Amino acid sequence: MLIEADGKLHPVEIKKTAHPEKRMTEAFSVIDKAHLQRGTGAIICLAEGLSAFDRDTLIVPSWFI
Repeated sequence: MLIEADGKLHPVEIKKTAHPEKRMTEAFSVIDKAHLQRGTGAIICLAEGLSAFDRDTLIVPSWFI
């Protein structure tokens, strides 16, 4: 899923895992070819708490939404 806000594209993946892997965000790089800048992305999953892979990619537990 892509969310456009403030002139940026924010990629979001929804996964059925409690332990997401960084490789799940590889598709986010496709946005770098777009005319809009890539914003903060997220993996929504069954993780217990909010965390991040790096400063640009969050790990968001589904209960947090």
